[in-house]
Amino acid sequence: MNEAQQTRLSLVFITGVNEEGKNITKTKSFSNVKGSATDESLVALTNALVSLQQHPLADSVRNNHYSVI
Repeated sequence: MNEAQQTRLSLVFITGVNEEGKNITKTKSFSNVKGSATDESLVALTNALVSLQQHPLADSVRNNHYSVI
């Protein structure tokens, strides 16, 4: 498998609730994460960043981009 060329970590936070009772979310993305970073290291990073936030975490997403040429 090819090494990830670029990785982005996106954290989705719940910032409130709308009139319909659905969560209002805000996404914070961190670009230029090393493609070789393990999932475990990104979980540790997520936990460290979440502890500094005032809003609860709804989701954490890793996006890998590969070059196919």
